[in-house]
Amino acid sequence: MANSPKVSTEIKKKLKKIKLIVLDFDGVLTDNTVIQNSKGDEFVRRSREDSLGIDLLDQAGLYDKTNYERKDHKIDIMIMSKETNNIVQSVAKKIKLKCLNASEDKVEDLKREIKEREMYLKDICFVGNDLNDLGPMKIVGLAISPKDGVPEVLEEANYITSKRGGKGVLREIIDIILT
Repeated sequence: MANSPKVSTEIKKKLKKIKLIVLDFDGVLTDNTVIQNSKGDEFVRRSREDSLGIDLLDQAGLYDKTNYERKDHKIDIMIMSKETNNIVQSVAKKIKLKCLNASEDKVEDLKREIKEREMYLKDICFVGNDLNDLGPMKIVGLAISPKDGVPEVLEEANYITSKRGGKGVLREIIDIILT
Protein backbone atom coordinates (compact mmCIF):
# COMPACT_ATOMS: atom_id res chain seq x y z
CA MET A 1 0.00 0.00 0.00
CA ALA A 2 1.22 3.47 -0.82
CA ASN A 3 1.01 4.93 2.69
CA SER A 4 2.44 1.96 4.58
CA PRO A 5 5.48 2.91 6.69
CA LYS A 6 8.38 0.59 7.48
CA VAL A 7 7.23 -1.82 10.17
CA SER A 8 9.17 -4.47 12.05
CA THR A 9 8.62 -8.11 11.20
CA GLU A 10 7.44 -8.69 14.78
CA ILE A 11 4.63 -6.11 14.46
CA LYS A 12 3.61 -7.51 11.06
CA LYS A 13 3.40 -11.01 12.57
CA LYS A 14 1.32 -9.75 15.49
CA LEU A 15 -1.04 -7.89 13.16
CA LYS A 16 -1.57 -11.01 11.05
CA LYS A 17 -2.87 -12.82 14.16
CA ILE A 18 -5.24 -10.02 15.19
CA LYS A 19 -8.97 -10.76 14.91
CA LEU A 20 -10.33 -7.54 16.43
CA ILE A 21 -9.06 -3.97 16.29
CA VAL A 22 -10.56 -1.80 19.02
CA LEU A 23 -10.23 1.95 18.52
CA ASP A 24 -10.58 4.73 21.01
CA PHE A 25 -12.43 7.59 19.30
CA ASP A 26 -11.05 10.96 20.39
CA GLY A 27 -7.40 11.28 19.49
CA VAL A 28 -7.39 8.16 17.30
CA LEU A 29 -10.15 8.61 14.73
CA THR A 30 -10.25 12.36 15.45
CA ASP A 31 -7.53 14.93 15.99
CA ASN A 32 -8.63 15.17 19.65
CA THR A 33 -10.14 18.63 19.30
CA VAL A 34 -13.79 19.59 19.61
CA ILE A 35 -15.48 22.59 18.08
CA GLN A 36 -18.57 23.59 20.06
CA ASN A 37 -21.10 26.23 19.05
CA SER A 38 -23.19 28.35 21.41
CA LYS A 39 -26.04 25.82 21.25
CA GLY A 40 -23.74 23.10 22.58
CA ASP A 41 -23.44 21.24 19.27
CA GLU A 42 -20.05 19.57 18.94
CA PHE A 43 -18.02 18.95 15.80
CA VAL A 44 -14.88 16.86 15.30
CA ARG A 45 -12.25 16.49 12.58
CA ARG A 46 -11.36 13.09 11.16
CA SER A 47 -9.64 11.75 8.08
CA ARG A 48 -11.46 10.17 5.15
CA GLU A 49 -8.37 7.98 4.72
CA ASP A 50 -9.77 5.76 7.49
CA SER A 51 -13.01 5.25 5.54
CA LEU A 52 -11.07 4.28 2.42
CA GLY A 53 -9.02 1.85 4.50
CA ILE A 54 -12.23 0.12 5.57
CA ASP A 55 -13.25 -0.03 1.91
CA LEU A 56 -9.91 -1.68 1.08
CA LEU A 57 -10.39 -4.30 3.81
CA ASP A 58 -13.88 -4.95 2.44
CA GLN A 59 -12.53 -5.32 -1.11
CA ALA A 60 -9.89 -7.76 0.16
CA GLY A 61 -12.65 -9.92 1.67
CA LEU A 62 -11.47 -9.35 5.24
CA TYR A 63 -14.38 -7.15 6.38
CA ASP A 64 -18.01 -6.78 5.30
CA LYS A 65 -18.98 -3.15 5.58
CA THR A 66 -22.51 -3.88 4.34
CA ASN A 67 -23.02 -5.97 7.47
CA TYR A 68 -20.58 -4.34 9.88
CA GLU A 69 -22.53 -5.37 13.01
CA ARG A 70 -21.54 -9.01 12.36
CA LYS A 71 -18.93 -10.45 14.65
CA ASP A 72 -17.37 -13.02 12.33
CA HIS A 73 -15.24 -10.95 9.97
CA LYS A 74 -11.71 -12.16 9.32
CA ILE A 75 -10.66 -8.89 10.93
CA ASP A 76 -13.26 -6.96 12.88
CA ILE A 77 -12.97 -3.31 13.86
CA MET A 78 -14.92 -1.45 16.50
CA ILE A 79 -14.89 1.85 18.33
CA MET A 80 -14.86 1.88 22.13
CA SER A 81 -15.52 5.32 23.58
CA LYS A 82 -16.68 6.76 26.88
CA GLU A 83 -18.21 9.67 24.95
CA THR A 84 -21.99 9.39 24.93
CA ASN A 85 -22.76 12.15 22.44
CA ASN A 86 -24.20 11.48 19.01
CA ILE A 87 -20.97 12.27 17.19
CA VAL A 88 -19.32 8.96 18.02
CA GLN A 89 -22.38 6.94 16.98
CA SER A 90 -22.82 9.04 13.83
CA VAL A 91 -19.19 8.54 12.73
CA ALA A 92 -19.34 4.82 13.52
CA LYS A 93 -22.44 4.43 11.36
CA LYS A 94 -20.98 6.53 8.55
CA ILE A 95 -17.71 4.59 8.35
CA LYS A 96 -19.41 1.23 9.01
CA LEU A 97 -17.94 0.26 12.39
CA LYS A 98 -19.62 -1.17 15.45
CA CYS A 99 -19.50 1.19 18.41
CA LEU A 100 -19.41 0.20 22.07
CA ASN A 101 -20.21 2.86 24.65
CA ALA A 102 -17.59 2.24 27.28
CA SER A 103 -17.99 2.69 31.00
CA GLU A 104 -15.29 4.11 33.27
CA ASP A 105 -13.68 0.65 33.16
CA LYS A 106 -12.58 0.01 29.58
CA VAL A 107 -10.72 -3.14 30.65
CA GLU A 108 -13.90 -4.81 31.91
CA ASP A 109 -15.84 -3.61 28.87
CA LEU A 110 -13.18 -5.10 26.60
CA LYS A 111 -13.09 -8.39 28.51
CA ARG A 112 -16.87 -8.66 28.30
CA GLU A 113 -16.81 -7.99 24.54
CA ILE A 114 -14.14 -10.58 23.77
CA LYS A 115 -15.80 -13.18 26.00
CA GLU A 116 -19.00 -12.69 24.01
CA ARG A 117 -16.98 -13.11 20.80
CA GLU A 118 -15.16 -16.18 22.17
CA MET A 119 -11.76 -14.58 21.58
CA TYR A 120 -8.60 -14.23 23.62
CA LEU A 121 -6.81 -11.06 24.67
CA LYS A 122 -3.90 -12.02 22.40
CA ASP A 123 -6.33 -11.77 19.43
CA ILE A 124 -6.98 -8.08 20.12
CA CYS A 125 -5.29 -4.91 18.96
CA PHE A 126 -6.18 -1.81 20.99
CA VAL A 127 -5.47 1.63 19.56
CA GLY A 128 -5.45 4.45 22.10
CA ASN A 129 -3.86 7.80 22.75
CA ASP A 130 -4.56 8.87 26.33
CA LEU A 131 -4.33 7.74 29.94
CA ASN A 132 -7.75 6.06 30.00
CA ASP A 133 -6.51 3.73 27.24
CA LEU A 134 -3.57 2.36 29.23
CA GLY A 135 -5.56 -0.43 30.91
CA PRO A 136 -6.71 -2.07 27.67
CA MET A 137 -3.34 -1.48 26.01
CA LYS A 138 -1.57 -3.40 28.78
CA ILE A 139 -3.64 -6.58 28.38
CA VAL A 140 -4.04 -7.06 24.63
CA GLY A 141 -1.88 -8.83 22.06
CA LEU A 142 -0.95 -5.59 20.29
CA ALA A 143 -1.09 -2.02 21.60
CA ILE A 144 -0.89 0.85 19.11
CA SER A 145 -0.81 4.61 19.60
CA PRO A 146 -0.93 7.52 17.18
CA LYS A 147 2.36 9.38 17.20
CA ASP A 148 0.79 12.23 19.21
CA GLY A 149 -0.39 10.02 22.07
CA VAL A 150 0.52 11.07 25.62
CA PRO A 151 4.00 9.95 26.78
CA GLU A 152 2.70 7.14 29.03
CA VAL A 153 0.71 5.64 26.14
CA LEU A 154 3.61 5.97 23.71
CA GLU A 155 5.76 4.09 26.21
CA GLU A 156 3.19 1.25 26.47
CA ALA A 157 2.59 0.98 22.72
CA ASN A 158 4.09 -1.91 20.75
CA TYR A 159 3.75 0.25 17.65
CA ILE A 160 3.49 4.02 17.18
CA THR A 161 1.92 5.12 13.92
CA SER A 162 3.57 7.66 11.67
CA LYS A 163 0.20 9.45 11.64
CA ARG A 164 -1.30 11.74 14.25
CA GLY A 165 -4.77 11.13 15.61
CA GLY A 166 -7.48 12.05 13.11
CA LYS A 167 -4.99 11.93 10.24
CA GLY A 168 -5.39 8.34 9.03
CA VAL A 169 -4.27 6.17 11.96
CA LEU A 170 -6.69 3.35 11.08
CA ARG A 171 -5.72 3.56 7.41
CA GLU A 172 -2.06 3.14 8.33
CA ILE A 173 -2.89 0.01 10.35
CA ILE A 174 -5.00 -1.38 7.49
CA ASP A 175 -2.23 -0.65 4.97
CA ILE A 176 0.16 -2.70 7.11
CA ILE A 177 -2.34 -5.56 7.31
CA LEU A 178 -2.81 -5.56 3.55
CA THR A 179 0.91 -5.57 2.69
